[in-house]
Amino acid sequence: MEQWVWIARVHQCIGSACITVEGVSLLHGVLIDVILEHSFWRYEDAPCDDFSMVLQTSQNGGPTIHEKEPLSSLQAEFVYDAMKDKSNMLLANYSEYRKLSGDGSCSYRSFIYSYLEQLVKVSSDEELRLIGTLEPLLEKFHRLHLPGSYSDGHNAFVNLILDCMDHKQTLSVSDYEDWLFKKSQNEKKFSEIISYLRLVAAIQICTEVEKFRHFIPELNPLCPEAVSWCRRKVIPMRAEGDEVHLVALTDVLHVPLQIVIVDMSPTEEPNTHIIYESPEALPLVPCVTLLYRPGHYDIIYK
Repeated sequence: MEQWVWIARVHQCIGSACITVEGVSLLHGVLIDVILEHSFWRYEDAPCDDFSMVLQTSQNGGPTIHEKEPLSSLQAEFVYDAMKDKSNMLLANYSEYRKLSGDGSCSYRSFIYSYLEQLVKVSSDEELRLIGTLEPLLEKFHRLHLPGSYSDGHNAFVNLILDCMDHKQTLSVSDYEDWLFKKSQNEKKFSEIISYLRLVAAIQICTEVEKFRHFIPELNPLCPEAVSWCRRKVIPMRAEGDEVHLVALTDVLHVPLQIVIVDMSPTEEPNTHIIYESPEALPLVPCVTLLYRPGHYDIIYK
């Protein structure tokens, strides 16, 4: 299948190199072209019945993050038999999924919520590692003259991470998950986190514009201004978060991410795109797994 072709190319890039923590950013930069070259956006024309309901719920002030549901109920959300069949095949490896509202930020919201869920299962060194990845961003933010307040978003994000670190010390796994779900229902505060993650992605795209130029048609030699593009396409909360945003985000945070895809592509089985893999030097970082169907991201669970 297609994903194995580019995964093979990934291994060719890595070879027998010894990957250190310091080499993570360099390796990820080398692999970006391989990942984005095999984008899954070409199969965006197949609607799913339930997506309009999720979008309407979010626009009417409903929850943006929902309770888990059995994965067996996913099939009913699709119109086409090909997508129904692929959703059924997921049952061999996955058991549940969690819907998120379709408000343009579902990629960011599903990514960070899945990551936060898993912190309870890893060492507190992980929270400190994550916070450390953000240290270079303030200087870059000022140099790029991006809009908004970096410090406010950064403080809100760091406080959330530290809050998770504190609660996982005293709560069981199930109690921690309940606490996190209730906390996520405060949409005003959680939106501050999403807004900050958008800014992080924008800083990375603007800083490493040559890595992303080929995959963003607007960033051509006749219109080279990445900051202007990010002001319109990344930073606004209603701007559609897509694969490029996720690549930029994982480029900074070094959080493993794979995306399980149910679409109308000609493959018989669901594709899995590995956006970022954790090197052996960082073995205990939570791995985020998202479910993608045309135009929307949810979280999927083993």
